[in-house]
Amino acid sequence: MMAAEVILTVSAECLLQHAPPALLSVLKKELTVANPKYLDAKKYGRWIGKKLKPFLYFYKESAGGFRFPRGYANKAVLHCRKILGKDPEIVDHRRLLPEVDFAFQGTLRPYQKEAFNDTAKRDFGVIESSTGSGKTVIGLALIAQRKQPTLILVHSKELMYQWAKQIELFLGVEAGLIGDGHYETRPVTVAIVNSARNHLEGLPEKFGHLCVDECHRVPATLFTEVVTAFDCKYALGLSATAFRRDGLTELIHLYLGDRSHRVNTEELQQSGAVLKPEFIQKTTSFRYGYRGNYHHLLKALTTNEERNRLICTDIVIEAGRGKGTVLVVSDRVAHCEMLAEILSEIAPDLKVAVLTGKMVSDERTDLIRAIREGEVEVLVSTVQLIGEGFDCSGLRALFLTTPIKFTGRLLQVVGRILRPAEGKSPRVYDYYDDIGVLKKSAQVRRMIFADKQGILV
Repeated sequence: MMAAEVILTVSAECLLQHAPPALLSVLKKELTVANPKYLDAKKYGRWIGKKLKPFLYFYKESAGGFRFPRGYANKAVLHCRKILGKDPEIVDHRRLLPEVDFAFQGTLRPYQKEAFNDTAKRDFGVIESSTGSGKTVIGLALIAQRKQPTLILVHSKELMYQWAKQIELFLGVEAGLIGDGHYETRPVTVAIVNSARNHLEGLPEKFGHLCVDECHRVPATLFTEVVTAFDCKYALGLSATAFRRDGLTELIHLYLGDRSHRVNTEELQQSGAVLKPEFIQKTTSFRYGYRGNYHHLLKALTTNEERNRLICTDIVIEAGRGKGTVLVVSDRVAHCEMLAEILSEIAPDLKVAVLTGKMVSDERTDLIRAIREGEVEVLVSTVQLIGEGFDCSGLRALFLTTPIKFTGRLLQVVGRILRPAEGKSPRVYDYYDDIGVLKKSAQVRRMIFADKQGILV
């Protein structure tokens, strides 16, 4: 008796039927991911309990077949071809709606065109491209090419409004908005992911294209809950980095597809899209008897008078080098305020502004305007607010006053000062603290910078 034909049905998820054990074994292995929370608990001797499992399984097996995220569909087909010698029969139930005649009103740089071409060949895919590369523009060109009503998911209201402006500029249409008190769908709609989750009923049927911006930032459970609700034909991920802080980087590709293109920093620098900065790492005299409590260590670090005055002296010298705003970042609000206070003491005429979560949206808008108009010489901000969604030209130097351990966040913050401007020579100041865990972190930052950015001083 002949074995039944292997069938792969693609909708909001994939359903594989009649797959032989050899194929299922390979798929199960690749769809099983080590649980980062379990690994961390084990590494640091924390209580594990019964609920924390060593592995996460991104498949479900039942009498009806084998189900898995649809971003993995291409790999499943390749494994089927390799093991069985032929492709599965594909039943495509993805949502394709009447075409929308978008007109892209922009010109792509050569590196953007490459990313566009590589991604346009696929229905699913993730573009990885550094800050300053114009990921939004590439995404809008793909939206125009695919001609489907599109939902763009973002994780903050700042990003939502930025996308809306770019949509009007490059597609000539007004965007629908979901979030921050708005709920209106249009041919291109931008939604804050939390708000999209609250309105999932009725949303998927309106879109044939799903775009997830900064897909590495969406929390894992929220990401999977929202993305798996959509059965649209096309899915696009945009990210400055392929790495997730929670260790679940594979989630991005399981749900949105393989990386379709990566724009590297060297390409951006050669094209003139971004500048190459100098990296200056200075040694401090800070000492601390570290005994495993990182929170206490960071508190001691940020309140250390001598270290803070060293940093502020460097800031004042750098601010005197030329036009533009010096950006100073810290993990802590209190540290930002402390640095601003010392700066006002040692350089009373220096125009210093502080940006933290305490500042309301209108005040933030006014501050960005002031920076663009050259009214702010030093901006002291929390790292979080300088991440995705902060779009401001005029920044020319960066001071990293607390350790940034995550590669993606480091490159993103550095990217804020790399926009080209006449006579601009961007500099990054980092601080090396001679204490085990901090020393290692500083060495990692130096290695990342050498690998990704260029000039070490």
